[in-house]
Amino acid sequence: MIFSVITEASAEQDWSEAVGWYEHEQAGVGSRLNSDIRLLVTKLARDPERFPLIGQLTRKAKLQRWPYSIYFVVNRTHREIKILAIWHGSRDPAELRRRLT
Repeated sequence: MIFSVITEASAEQDWSEAVGWYEHEQAGVGSRLNSDIRLLVTKLARDPERFPLIGQLTRKAKLQRWPYSIYFVVNRTHREIKILAIWHGSRDPAELRRRLT
């Protein structure tokens, strides 16, 4: 069974800013990042528990070929995944911790 995916507004903003930045740097690159994020989100929806826990409830899925990870929680009862952040690896980890709590 496939889980439904809910993306928090802050994660939507992360996603949009990342795609926009890459697209501004070079046409087409942002589109490739967007496609890779969508592909990973599809994998999350199919099998979210294959990704490692990094806290009591939060899981992390690393994008291949990009310096980003998707942080999310799984609600098995409602068959939902909530994406909390799409985070660049060089950003302040303290800010990420604040967002995940």
